[in-house]
Amino acid sequence: MKAARLHAYKQPFSIDEVPVPDPGPGEVLVRVQGSGFCHSDLHVTDGEIAILPRMPLTLGHENAGIVEAAGTGVTGVTRGQPVAVCGGWGCGVCDYCVSGEDQLCVAPRWAGLSDMDGGYAEYILVPAARYLVPLTTLAPKEAAPLTDAALTPYRAVRRALPFIQPDHAVLVIGIGGLGQYSLKLLHLLGGAPVIAVDTDPAKLEIARSEGAAHVLDGRDPELAAQVAALSKGGVSAAFDFVGADATLALALAATRTGGKVTHIGLAGGEARLKPLASTRFEVLFEATLWGTIKELREVVALAESGLLAPIDLEYAPLSAINQVHDRLKAGHVKGRVVIVP
Repeated sequence: MKAARLHAYKQPFSIDEVPVPDPGPGEVLVRVQGSGFCHSDLHVTDGEIAILPRMPLTLGHENAGIVEAAGTGVTGVTRGQPVAVCGGWGCGVCDYCVSGEDQLCVAPRWAGLSDMDGGYAEYILVPAARYLVPLTTLAPKEAAPLTDAALTPYRAVRRALPFIQPDHAVLVIGIGGLGQYSLKLLHLLGGAPVIAVDTDPAKLEIARSEGAAHVLDGRDPELAAQVAALSKGGVSAAFDFVGADATLALALAATRTGGKVTHIGLAGGEARLKPLASTRFEVLFEATLWGTIKELREVVALAESGLLAPIDLEYAPLSAINQVHDRLKAGHVKGRVVIVP
């Protein structure tokens, strides 16, 4: 089979011919029909997040496809079944895994981000059937972005719901794929007005079309003052999908006493918390990570019911993966590009 593999940081993907995996006991082989190209893949390929334990490695952690084969002992899935793949694989025995939060595992085996190959290939080997979420109405290539671009903000928004109040605005920084899904989810679950911030006018137009009450240019030198004025002194929750020093500082400064800041973006910034200087009292700061299998089931249910509409999707063949990488890095992707092997 063909697979787009990374042989070294800061190098382009190589389209290699590799053997089709043979599922062992408990494992499931999925024929990939869609693998979303995520911004975190940029950080990995560029060496900013040098977490890969081996190379060459097939990246791709946002996957969906068709069950091709299963190893001995596998139940609950059948050949030909369309599925979304929850990519936060764990060891299965630590406290986090037995609590259902495999993505927080102390020895993570994330798809395409550990020693486990991901979905930028014709097939992906999934370590257990419980990581598969059946699809009924969505095509796998449409469902692939749900496994991260929607799942990650879904977890972040759900964990912030106790802080969100209809009479206080919420701040969303970064209107890329995850940020766009966060706007949909905040509208669906939160019920509070949203202030959206980005440096790309096209992304701000998307935010406006998604119902953001206010859209602000992140390059405006008066940005912090504008957020303060629009939120009447502070937002109840802030979601940073960029994660740079400046955006984290804005999120902290903009959040009212008793509010919450959620750090989702992986741009490499540092959050500096100093009461009375950079943040108010009793502001909770949390860096959320991905989502659970149960949360993915909920996201898929919302999408298949029509309550959670998709973001703008485009599809590209495996052979175009390096062009997709360059387009995303240059900020030329409107929503999500899904690699279709």
